Amino acid sequence: MHSSKNGSDSTSTSSASADAKGGAGDSKKEGKESVELEKYWQVVRNNPADFTGWTYLLQYVEQENNLAAAREAFDKFFSYYPYCYGYWKKYADMEKKLCSVEKAEQTFERGVAAIPLSVDLWIHYINFVKLHFKDEEGYYAKVKNLFERAIESSGQDFRSDRLWDMFVTWELENKNLKEVTAIYERVLQVPTQLYGHHFEKFQEHVKTHLPKDILSTDEFLQLRQQYMESMRKATPVGPPGQSGDEAGTAQMEIDEDDGDAPPPGVDDAPPPGVEDATKEDTKALKNDNEAKYIRDKVVEKRRELFKANEAEVGRRWAFEEGIKRPYFHVKPLERLQLKNWREYLDFETQNGNHARTVILYERCLIACALYEDMWMKYIKYLDTAEPEKVNDVFRRACTTHLVRKPSISLAWAAYEEKHGRFEEASTILAEMEARIPDLLEPTLRRINVERRRGSPEKVEELYRKCISQTESASLKSHFASKLARFLHKVQNKLEDAKEVLKEALDREPTNARLYMQLADLGYEKCPPDEGLVLEAFDMAIANTQLPAADKLTFLQRKLEFLEDFGSDVAKVQEAFDEYSKAAKAQEVAQKKRPAEEPQETPEKKPKTAELNGADAAAASAAQAIAAATSSAAADAAAQYNYAQQWGSYPQAYNYQQAWNAYPASSYYPTH
Repeated sequence: MHSSKNGSDSTSTSSASADAKGGAGDSKKEGKESVELEKYWQVVRNNPADFTGWTYLLQYVEQENNLAAAREAFDKFFSYYPYCYGYWKKYADMEKKLCSVEKAEQTFERGVAAIPLSVDLWIHYINFVKLHFKDEEGYYAKVKNLFERAIESSGQDFRSDRLWDMFVTWELENKNLKEVTAIYERVLQVPTQLYGHHFEKFQEHVKTHLPKDILSTDEFLQLRQQYMESMRKATPVGPPGQSGDEAGTAQMEIDEDDGDAPPPGVDDAPPPGVEDATKEDTKALKNDNEAKYIRDKVVEKRRELFKANEAEVGRRWAFEEGIKRPYFHVKPLERLQLKNWREYLDFETQNGNHARTVILYERCLIACALYEDMWMKYIKYLDTAEPEKVNDVFRRACTTHLVRKPSISLAWAAYEEKHGRFEEASTILAEMEARIPDLLEPTLRRINVERRRGSPEKVEELYRKCISQTESASLKSHFASKLARFLHKVQNKLEDAKEVLKEALDREPTNARLYMQLADLGYEKCPPDEGLVLEAFDMAIANTQLPAADKLTFLQRKLEFLEDFGSDVAKVQEAFDEYSKAAKAQEVAQKKRPAEEPQETPEKKPKTAELNGADAAAASAAQAIAAATSSAAADAAAQYNYAQQWGSYPQAYNYQQAWNAYPASSYYPTH
């Protein structure tokens, strides 16, 4: 027993050791998988537009059979690329394999909701339901309903023939011949690629089955009545004095009642083997004639539908031939295909009905999902035809397919504002700011939404928030300039505007435009505020950090202002002296600066005699100052632009540009 006990202990120890090693091995494997998975995730986090990176990530999670990781990857992928129907099928397959049929069904539902026009995805879904729910109660109704949803969503697609054929086959398998006829009735009115094939199959269907089995009761009885009337008109024989119609009616009544019927009380059917062969042949012939008549009428009626549909197909065939890539892909489409789509959409808008036009736009936006102009074209169409759907299209474009393209989001915000939905417009712009933080256009547009809304306090709050949150000094000045203009022009708060500009100059004392804007606050008053204008110029001139060339410009503009509006000639003379001194200093500095490029040697001027005790150099300086003063006066309009004061800021504020010319790189500085 002792030996046995030791053996047992040894066995237990070995087993525990093996379990520990196995557990350690599993942990090591899981850790390695986690590291590999994170590498794939890092690629798409850094660049969500890297479609190839996404495909590698999805391939990896499929191979590893890690359902939690797969769900996370697929869900994130579809938030960017919901039109990839093949990946919806892969996702559903993983759910079926690793979780349940019910979860796979939910995934298919998500897929057809994301891309309802995908014939392929609907077919995959229908086959899935047929395979996994065939033993459940209500199976036929479930599949039938799914077919109807698929036809409603994608049955108008030019390439939807496989779905229609599948529907017909399903009803044939269930021996619902009347349903088959109804399906053909529908598809014969839809322009599809295989429109002729459907008509041929319909004729075969009519020829193969009895009319009463394939037609609705109303249509069958109506056609049979027509046949009976035609027979009456074709049978003019009767007793003397009886009209042809009366004779025909009598004859048909005999046929209907079967003239050889036995008397009352006698068995209806004769004993087996004694039937009248001639009578049976006559009845069969009559039935054949009736069936042929009805079949011909049925086909004749549908032939009219077929011919009308054939004409519609012919008008669209060239456009459909030009569609080489009807599915979604991140690669750009060829220019000819884009041109074909635009022309096809224009044709359908002018010649088709609304439902067909919408289907074509939706087809186009699968292939052209990354083209902003195609979305806007659709939105403009819906705005006149079905405006209640415009918001949904904007949302799909801006939050899924064109997240990084600002123009369409700005158009969406403008659309909401145009319809008085200011809060929605502001929300759209705020979300856009979060998506594209390096773009200032949505920020400024949101501020102006509040201005147009009549919320000046909110405008000021947003401007000050921008000034405080941005780290760039130039951006702070940009926002301060706009806030000062708003306070001055809209709120008539001159002192507040001055304070904003002075605070901005404290932060960025070398910004010459801010000095000019401060001067303009005084200039625009009537009469001009001489003290404020001179204060702005003197601040610029006294700034030791401002370049000499900018200082000279402000000296010149100060002189011009005093000449035109100054009340004290002494100040004019003082400004003249300051400017002359600075101009002379700059001239000397330029002469001392080594020439970077060869310059023409100036002509030597003849020496002059002393003038009132001054030497020739002094006289030359006086001439230079006079010339500079003359030049300053000549250039006043161009330099200071008194007549068009805001025109002096075209580079800074782009007032001369139309709104649609505002690129983010020029009008709006980036963070």
